[in-house]
Amino acid sequence: MKKFLKHITYGFFFFVLINLLIVLKYEYPAYKAIKEKTHKNYLKWNSIYENKNTYDLIILGSSRSYTGFNPKVIDSVLKLKSFNMGTSAQDIAESYHSLVEILNYQNPKYVVLETFLDLSDDIHDYYQIFSNASFFKSSSNKFELITNGYGSNGMANYIIPLMKFNNYIKQDIIAVFSNTAQKAPETDWYKGYLKDTLIITKKKIAALSPVPNFDNTPFNKERFNTYFSKINELTKSKGIKLIVLRAPYPPTRLKLDDNTDEESFYKNYFKNIKDVEYYDLNHYKADIFKYIDEDFSDHHHANLTGANKISLQLSDIIKTN
Repeated sequence: MKKFLKHITYGFFFFVLINLLIVLKYEYPAYKAIKEKTHKNYLKWNSIYENKNTYDLIILGSSRSYTGFNPKVIDSVLKLKSFNMGTSAQDIAESYHSLVEILNYQNPKYVVLETFLDLSDDIHDYYQIFSNASFFKSSSNKFELITNGYGSNGMANYIIPLMKFNNYIKQDIIAVFSNTAQKAPETDWYKGYLKDTLIITKKKIAALSPVPNFDNTPFNKERFNTYFSKINELTKSKGIKLIVLRAPYPPTRLKLDDNTDEESFYKNYFKNIKDVEYYDLNHYKADIFKYIDEDFSDHHHANLTGANKISLQLSDIIKTN
């Protein structure tokens, strides 16, 4: 019995040590960036908290948002004050709880929600989710995001670093053996928008895979409906105009197959939603806003030239309607 307890104690000690080392490896850079006031999510939330009731237009969504919507372009056309609150891998539940937090400090006329199938599936990047939520001033909102948004898996990932950083650990191990080039730090930010000047290479264009569909993405329709309904109800209660967008993809990627699961789902879903405008930017006024592969930095992120087109599309949507 003593020997068994000894093994249990050693195992527990080793488990704690591993998790502490993981925290040092993956959390310390974020802590350092916050201290130096360079952490992107810290800067975004600071702008929301310190500039109370300033922004007329708030953009929510994933990295496809924060590389795609440039407030400088939008504001110059619409004469508004916009802010891009897109964050990496922003899940639909995270978008909802972020909006709850934002509306405690801002009173926008418009909320723009960027969405695609990957943001409403059952696979979550808990590190990115909790990094964003860590800056919420409301402890109750943060608690509700963790418990209601992600349940027992969310609580386990929040408590145990080994689970939260599992995918990042795997990526780092793979990078050691594959000599994968390290990404340059993202530094060129403006009102939540990341200016990216990288242009997708011909080699990467040739290796593109089909856009998300029901076969290659574990899309959860019920989850999407639950949290979109919450976002819709919240914006309606505040008298805010809600606009939902599907951001564009490189044209070559769209042509890889004739599967239209993503396009058709949103188009049909929003037919039945009153007072919410939905636009697919792959097709919105395509004769005017023509995308080419070189408008993108990779398989679905816009670069500077692509972002200018996306931002002009959004501006046109608001001006026209």
